[in-house]
Amino acid sequence: MSFLIVQSSFAQSKTITGRVTSSDDGTALPGVSVVVKGTANGASTDGDGKYTIQAAPGSVLVYTFIGMLSQERTVGVDNTIDVVLKSDAKALEEVVVTGFNIAQEQKSINYAVQSVSGKALEETRQQNVVNALQGKVAGVNIISSGGGAGEGASIVIRGGSSIDGDNQPLFVIDGIPVDNSSFQESTAPGAGSGFNGLLGRSVGSSNRAGDLNPDDIASITVLKGPAAAALYGLRAGNGAVIITTKKGVAGQTSVSYNAMFSFDQVNRLPEVQSVYKQGTNGVYDPTTRRSWGPKFLEGEPVYDNIGEFFQTGFKMNHSLSVSGGSEKTNFYISANHLDQGGVVPETEYEKNSVRVAGTSKFNDYLSFDGSANYLQTSGKRALQGPGLFGGTGGFLVSIFNWPLNDNMADWQNPDGSRRRLLESVTGDIDNPYFTVNKNPQTDRVERMIGNVGVTIDPTDWLKINYRLGSDVYTERTESVRSPGTSLINNQQGGLAVTVNQFQQYTSNFVVTADKDITEKIGVGLVLGNTVEQTETKGVDYLGLIFQNPDFVGLNNTTNRSVIQRNSLRRLIGAFGRVSFDYDNFLFLELQGRNDWSSTLPVKNRSFAYGSASLGYVFTEHLPLGSSSFLKFGKFNVSYAQVGKDSPPYRVSSPLTNNTFLGGGFRNNFFGGNPELKPETKASFETGLDFNFSKNNLRFNVTYYQDRTIDQIIAPRLSQASGFILQYINGGTVENRGVEAILSGTAIQKGDFAWDVVANFARNRSEVISIPFPLTEIYQSDSWIVPFARGSVFQGSSLSALGAMQYERAPDGQMIISSTGYPTFVDQKFTYAGDRAPDFTLQITNTFNYKNMSLSFLADIRKGGVVVNGNEATLVSSGLSNRTLDRYKKAVFPGVVAVTGADGKVTYVPNTREVELTESYYRNIMSVVGSDFIEDASWVRLRYVTFAYSLPTKLFGKIPFKNVELNATGRNLLLLTKYSGSDPETAAAGSGVRGGGSGGFDYGSVPGTKGVDLGIKLSF
Repeated sequence: MSFLIVQSSFAQSKTITGRVTSSDDGTALPGVSVVVKGTANGASTDGDGKYTIQAAPGSVLVYTFIGMLSQERTVGVDNTIDVVLKSDAKALEEVVVTGFNIAQEQKSINYAVQSVSGKALEETRQQNVVNALQGKVAGVNIISSGGGAGEGASIVIRGGSSIDGDNQPLFVIDGIPVDNSSFQESTAPGAGSGFNGLLGRSVGSSNRAGDLNPDDIASITVLKGPAAAALYGLRAGNGAVIITTKKGVAGQTSVSYNAMFSFDQVNRLPEVQSVYKQGTNGVYDPTTRRSWGPKFLEGEPVYDNIGEFFQTGFKMNHSLSVSGGSEKTNFYISANHLDQGGVVPETEYEKNSVRVAGTSKFNDYLSFDGSANYLQTSGKRALQGPGLFGGTGGFLVSIFNWPLNDNMADWQNPDGSRRRLLESVTGDIDNPYFTVNKNPQTDRVERMIGNVGVTIDPTDWLKINYRLGSDVYTERTESVRSPGTSLINNQQGGLAVTVNQFQQYTSNFVVTADKDITEKIGVGLVLGNTVEQTETKGVDYLGLIFQNPDFVGLNNTTNRSVIQRNSLRRLIGAFGRVSFDYDNFLFLELQGRNDWSSTLPVKNRSFAYGSASLGYVFTEHLPLGSSSFLKFGKFNVSYAQVGKDSPPYRVSSPLTNNTFLGGGFRNNFFGGNPELKPETKASFETGLDFNFSKNNLRFNVTYYQDRTIDQIIAPRLSQASGFILQYINGGTVENRGVEAILSGTAIQKGDFAWDVVANFARNRSEVISIPFPLTEIYQSDSWIVPFARGSVFQGSSLSALGAMQYERAPDGQMIISSTGYPTFVDQKFTYAGDRAPDFTLQITNTFNYKNMSLSFLADIRKGGVVVNGNEATLVSSGLSNRTLDRYKKAVFPGVVAVTGADGKVTYVPNTREVELTESYYRNIMSVVGSDFIEDASWVRLRYVTFAYSLPTKLFGKIPFKNVELNATGRNLLLLTKYSGSDPETAAAGSGVRGGGSGGFDYGSVPGTKGVDLGIKLSF
């Protein structure tokens, strides 16, 4: 009987075909989900909007597509059902995911948020999510550490606000905060660079957001100010990056495969002189590496040591995803593999990701969802910048000190040992080829990000959600110093290993209500609680003197040391938000939160803050007809406060082992403060939002001003106090800025469309005050060249540059000494410019014609300074073109100070002629910052991407829904006055606190340009 029933049911089914188009312009809609209602039987439309599905007469077909109203059609006699979907007015107003996975209509949001689609991220072909945001969001400053394989990037919104704290925003994936830190040396008692030599700036480490697979991202929303991020509390005091991942959709199971193959080259290298060879004072000297010797003889070989060192990097990326589901259950599974070889020999980066996500709706009231993402990254890098603690520099610094009469590539003797340029073991810097082959710096991260949630919908206006999330990873870094190296204290071999374990667990309980209480008044309510625990455990190992020079391992070392460290932080928050909507034109929102932080003193660990915002849609009260150019206009204003706590263990002073003076314990470098209180940031924001011509054109402008007081900083003390750094509250920072966004369709005619998105931002940061009697607060992590460092001065910006400069007379003229050379005061650092730009402008153009698309991003930066530390090194070594005037006579423009008998100082013009000696270049010019601080302005073609989808008729019976071929060029054009490789650089890495390390170009991997070739298959 059952068999007959099944046969009868099967016999009733028939093949239904049709085409789905848009009511707006009649174009085909690919990817529309077509499902037989109440079943898992489904299909989706192809590139021409066509579909085929098996369905029985009387059954109902449900057609759904993002941005369109769903439609149902009953199967009747006809075998063809064509459907025209209408635009969803609410969808056109945009739904933005803000706090705790809560979706809000763009129209009801009264503060600055900006969203980027997954497709827009994909066009950049960047594998680091942070780099993919470059130029996509107004007011967001992203700086890549360099052009090395897998290097990290920093992100700062609206200029940052903390003098000594982390200014990067909070990252949130599907409602759960995740880590985006970069490797930094430990600050635990007795550990850190002084123990194993490793500095955060010794290698170009990745940031943890770079672990993510960009192909898993559906959209990113950037919450810019405290009002936007208030629900997330103190961790979002610098803004928040909200990542929404891809989910399965009801209908036929779909499979997508992306492959990309990339080629990278160094963008620009410095030009060097090839006139003078090795020596000093014009005489050949084999005991020095400097190029201050005699001129090359005619026919004498001149080696291109710089250009021949770098290679063409190759990268391949493979991504596979499978998704599908029914009306009640959906799933999404993805896998990704990235393998990258760097432009520096022997460097590489690998990334792997596997992600599983799903949603199950048990009934109309109860649903579950969850995801698990396994991530694994590994890198092999070269020592860069200043190298190890107390060292003489990484691979690029060595290249810039290598004379061109010697073939640097000839780095091994016939017996395999290191060929030395100089006989001195400690005076001879490691050959760069020896560095990359014998002294690798490796890292490996094993990471798991997961969350599970349950949602109860008791009514159509009330939702209760509980979500538990985790972010757990183990990071292992190894620094090898092979026997024969010139690295200090490691000449007989050394191995430093650091193992960090990071565990972050988050519990979120959120109740949301949204109900119209009258015909014109709607009320929304959010109440919630969050509990976070972050624990890090680390072990630092150091082994010195290899017993077997050909084997790398801690057990192969003679002297071994180990330090263990732990850190625990807990944060509890209670929050609420109430919003009112009057007649869909007036929107009022009030938010409040109280945090309890374990890192602050008991009396100060509980603190409350909140926000208020108002939005008025003034076009509702203007006499606008249907033909009016202006369709929508809104005015926003908001005020918000947010607190910010300290890192762990800043209240009490930790102890460390006393390895001198009889053992026992002693105070550590850091002095605690039992009176610490949270930083407080207050922000005012106002803006206008306009939509023109049926939403084709949108213009948004925002003005903001914020002030952060009670800064948690650690200025240096006299060591007689028992500490080197002391944590205090002090200092005030203010930011003021304007952001403008213009987006829309410039031309829409037939199959052709031209879309434009322009982002403009200008931020002015000012340090209103710093604690007396301090005149400068600097970040030691950004002090990578002797004559310049990241500093703040009262009245300067947060990203100010402090530098040793030539002395000046009251009228600004350079003071010349009685010997005829410019004067300077050693170790006197004064304000030398702002590393932040005056303004930025990014314009993305996208052209679509039938199956083809062309998109490119023009990136413009005006103003700011960059320190060319590489050029200073070249000047000192004698390789810079600036030194070609050596031994010539010159009179330095300036004045000479003359002290009269009455003690009064007057200034007379300098007329003394002097010789431009080696001593001048090495001991004056190259040690003063004035000659190496340059304009960081640029105009660059960030990327250009061309994509072509093959016509579906070419596939025949092959079940492809779409085949796309694409090609991308990255950084193909760079126009700048900067004489170095690339003014977009952060040589000290992406994890530097305060003003960061942007604007320092010294010893890191130069920026790259590249080409990507890819194919996308979906079926």
